[in-house]
Amino acid sequence: MTNIKRLYLLSESEISNLYARPNFNSDERKLYFSMNQIEFEALSHYATIKTKVSFMLQLAYFKAKNQFFNFAFEDVLADVEYIQSQFFKTDDIVLTGSITRQGLNKQKKVILCLFQYKDFTGRSDLIATHLFGLLRYYPKGHDTLRQLLAYFENQKIIIPSYRTLQDLFTQGLSKENARLSQLITLIPQAQQKELLELIAREDGISKLNIIRSDQKNFQYNAIKTEIDKALSLVHLYEFAKSFLPTLKLSQNAILYYADFVEQYSASRLRRLSTEQQWLQTLCFIYHRYQQIMDNLITSFMYHTRATIDAAKTYSDKKMAGHDSSLIVDLPKLAEFLKWFPNRKTDLTYDELNQEAYKIFPKEQFLVLVQLLQGNTFDKKAAKREYYLKSSRLFALYLRPIILACLLYTSPSPRDRTRS
Repeated sequence: MTNIKRLYLLSESEISNLYARPNFNSDERKLYFSMNQIEFEALSHYATIKTKVSFMLQLAYFKAKNQFFNFAFEDVLADVEYIQSQFFKTDDIVLTGSITRQGLNKQKKVILCLFQYKDFTGRSDLIATHLFGLLRYYPKGHDTLRQLLAYFENQKIIIPSYRTLQDLFTQGLSKENARLSQLITLIPQAQQKELLELIAREDGISKLNIIRSDQKNFQYNAIKTEIDKALSLVHLYEFAKSFLPTLKLSQNAILYYADFVEQYSASRLRRLSTEQQWLQTLCFIYHRYQQIMDNLITSFMYHTRATIDAAKTYSDKKMAGHDSSLIVDLPKLAEFLKWFPNRKTDLTYDELNQEAYKIFPKEQFLVLVQLLQGNTFDKKAAKREYYLKSSRLFALYLRPIILACLLYTSPSPRDRTRS
């Protein structure tokens, strides 16, 4: 654990929680020291109180943690006294020390057989192979360890010592890094150059810093910057989309390597090996491009909703003006209807029209006819009118986003060749 060459997997408290001997309370003693008929039959093969108590202790601790522990009877005095008082009525017998190593090993074999568990010894190659596969899906050490411990439990294998786990992980990570380094060298030189240029210093700021900056708002300049970033990455993203599957990494692993580039400065990345720079930057491009497209889609939705809301407000305002004009004109209609039956009968056609339209303007007739026929204001037409007036807004905000998204959703060159 103190060997600096070994991989750090767990904190001191986590190591203690994983490997510490159970410390039972009174309820746990009742639970774990209870035995079924098969276990009692196994206990009957031991002749002395000392060997019987030792067996029951190891059995109970194994039930609790699926591990074996080395201890003296004095170390677990409360458990020893409980066993003696509950099962043997031998409170006057004081047990000290422990049973022989040979006797303890025999008891462990019996317990392993009872629970159909297997010892780690002789299975290190199988575990190493499984760990090597896990590292492609869970490259973060703590996550990988959690998955490996679940594998031990599912396969009913006793977990090895912490030092053994460290050695397994050190060897596994070394093997995985060698595998990735060999595959990464297959990246074409053109893409190698592009990847290195992203983290190269350029007038005090790297292209990488520009790419990983977040979109500030939904205004024109912020959206244009996001579109420019997407367009600058689209070719590398297309390459990453076709190349990364050849590395046989999970999406979780790709995100893990991308996070290094997200969190660390460009100067720190430049201190890594060239292969690690290519790997982490390519994973970052793959992940970051998708984030940028998500931002653009969100921007598109924002401005679309804003336009729809503005169109509704525009149509509501137009309808309010329309309705208010009707209220103003209705008294004129009443005056016209009162005048018409009592008009002068000797008026010429032109004089009649002139008098009528003087009371009620000609252009208001159709509006009132539509009202009397139950025809309401055409809000959809008003909205279409607003949309036509908003063509510049569409050109500034929505059209560039759509064009960038079309590049995102279009098939890659390799896919187009296949089709």
